[in-house]
Amino acid sequence: MESVKERLNAGDFKGALERAKSLDDPLQRILALSLVMTEFPREEVLSEMLEAVERVTGTYERAIAYSLVGRAFYILDREKGGSFYFERAVSLAKSLPSPRLRGEALAGIARNLVLADRYGDAYILFSEAVDEIQRARGLSSRALETLRRVARLIEKSADEIPNEKALAFYRLARDIYDSLFFKLQAKHLSDKIALIEDVLKHGRAVVTELIEKGDVERAIEVMRFLPLEDRAVEMLHLSYWLFLHERPYLARKVFNDALDLILVGKFQPRDGEIFSIARKMLKIGRLEEPLILAGVIRDVGLSSELLGEVALAYSRKDPARARSIAEGIRDESVKRRVLNALEGGEDVGHKQGLPLTGGGEGDRALPEDG
Repeated sequence: MESVKERLNAGDFKGALERAKSLDDPLQRILALSLVMTEFPREEVLSEMLEAVERVTGTYERAIAYSLVGRAFYILDREKGGSFYFERAVSLAKSLPSPRLRGEALAGIARNLVLADRYGDAYILFSEAVDEIQRARGLSSRALETLRRVARLIEKSADEIPNEKALAFYRLARDIYDSLFFKLQAKHLSDKIALIEDVLKHGRAVVTELIEKGDVERAIEVMRFLPLEDRAVEMLHLSYWLFLHERPYLARKVFNDALDLILVGKFQPRDGEIFSIARKMLKIGRLEEPLILAGVIRDVGLSSELLGEVALAYSRKDPARARSIAEGIRDESVKRRVLNALEGGEDVGHKQGLPLTGGGEGDRALPEDG
């Protein structure tokens, strides 16, 4: 399995597929193939999974294998096939003689339903799994350990659900921890639930406060509960904060994630907010990020003003790049003033945040940074 992960990390589809196919145990082969399918959603991988699944022996093992195949169908947007295999998986799991094994199998299937974005069905199945295992609690200490592992699986699933539906999963996991007298875990989830409810009620203000306090991990954790537009803007704010506090690797990752969200989402953040964040980044010496954000801004005037400041900032380290940027400015009045400044002419006062445009009709002052 590790060799498959290594090939996937290297972006080697063929190598990962061949190593997955070489595994002797059919369930392990399907598990490895499901990793390949996640990274490379292809019919070829599904065909290999379908060939391997009928070789799996044991009711429990086949139930899990069917759910993995069901998830693979969903990855390929083939809902009918996915539903068929999930139904077969649940039917097999419920035929198991031991309530502990029934619960454990149902929880494994529920986990794959979460990964297939079938959150409602997954929650119902997780609840059934807990009920089954609760019946076995007085019979075996193994049932208690299984219940703990299922609680952790439910919590992990909740962490990956990108909307308020995660709350039901967190509450279910918290209740299990409470029943097991795992007070620290239950308290942790209670605090997380309260924070998510606060974000859902008050929105960006809660996330902004977390960022300003330097609570980066929790800010990242709850951003997914914001509307897409607000999430993208807060991610850009967070990227700026991370650059400011010398965490460039994470800052770039958050910035790229925010940019992906903006480019693929059916929304457009407010130009003024994007402009303001870009200027803050310029002030701490970031040049590429404001240049990219200038291309996101729809307003020609604001985009031109930002490109002008970026060009002037570049002039101190790469005059050729600075001129190239200036030549791409769409507002002709801004372009002339920036090119004039680059050639040693008029000082436009960009360091002080003064407008690059003049005082005539249609010109604008730069927005405040706040």
